[in-house]
Amino acid sequence: MRTLKAQQTQLEKTIKSKQREMESTQKAVKRGEERIHDLGVRLEDRVQHIHTLEGELETLNAEITVIKDSLAELQRQLEEKKARFRRAVKMTRLYPKVKSPLLFVLSAKSVTQMYRRLRYTREYANYQYTLGQQIQERQAETSLMRDRLVSKRTQMHGVMNELVAERKKLTQEQLTKQKEVKNLKKKQKDLAAEVNARKKELAALNKKIDDLIAYEIEQARKKAEREAAARRAAAQKAAAQKNAGKTSGAASGKTSSAASKSSSWLTPEERQLSGNFEANRGRLPVPLTGPYRIAAHFGQYRVEGLSHVTLDNKGVNYSGQAGARARSVFDGVVTAVFAFGGTKNVLIRHGSYISVYCNLSSVIVSKGQKVKTRDIIGTPANDDNGHPLLHFQLRKETAKLNPEVWIGR
Repeated sequence: MRTLKAQQTQLEKTIKSKQREMESTQKAVKRGEERIHDLGVRLEDRVQHIHTLEGELETLNAEITVIKDSLAELQRQLEEKKARFRRAVKMTRLYPKVKSPLLFVLSAKSVTQMYRRLRYTREYANYQYTLGQQIQERQAETSLMRDRLVSKRTQMHGVMNELVAERKKLTQEQLTKQKEVKNLKKKQKDLAAEVNARKKELAALNKKIDDLIAYEIEQARKKAEREAAARRAAAQKAAAQKNAGKTSGAASGKTSSAASKSSSWLTPEERQLSGNFEANRGRLPVPLTGPYRIAAHFGQYRVEGLSHVTLDNKGVNYSGQAGARARSVFDGVVTAVFAFGGTKNVLIRHGSYISVYCNLSSVIVSKGQKVKTRDIIGTPANDDNGHPLLHFQLRKETAKLNPEVWIGR
């Protein structure tokens, strides 16, 4: 019995630990999903940014094409001007007299020819000057266009590099977050499976424990019936000796036999105690002194986030403040004081009702001792948070009752 109790306690601790880990994992999954959602929003912004960059690239490519065309036209014009300039220089070299404009003018044969040569010299000089200016302008424009082309290409390369980096970063973040959430969900699934397995194991152990308790109660019932039969036999013997008559004795024995079949295994005092207990339904005192809160309710409850996994609490867990003590909820007799899992436990019988006080670090009552309502029976052990924790059960023979229906507020 103690071994099963110890295994049950260890399993309950394991399930609670796994449940806390699972709840923490669920929160991590939720946070991961929220981060993925936020990342999705940011990714949409980045996608828009990428589209903007792609638009800028198209614009830059168009501008570069225009600049290249303009540069090609300027280059063509520049080459044309240079060709004209070379022809003018070549012509000057072919006519040595033209090299000296004054000599060219004075060597005219007539005044009319002199004026014509003078006008030609001026026009030719202006032509050379204008051609030189045009060449310089085209060279400047060509140089500016080349600078603009280099700048646009540099800008385009920067945008392309940024675009590639954004796409790479975007893809990496997506893969990282998806992998993280996938791992968390797998961990959550594994924990759920483990909790479910532990829960089934605990249920099997609880059944064995309940069977043992039922067996012990049945043995107590049979013992009480044997004692009652012995008392009846003694009473019959005493009556027979007093009356000294077989007929009287046979009639008495028949009546007693009928009474034996119809009577309960409880004594009259125990039946009265059971009735008083039932009369106080909903008004029994809380089995823990001082301020308290219910840390776990009676019955089955679903594990948060796992609709297919349930845990079963056979009683109610009361969490108190420092200095809290466990106390009897009604008049009765201590029928058992036993230890398992490092704590002590007390069973008190109130007729056909039994109250159970578990997780006690110390006990001040002993088996067979009579107690009154609100009598202190021991000190609850502290939970992981340092608060006194009492596990309280209530039964009518082997039937499990919900203590919250019987305990007052």
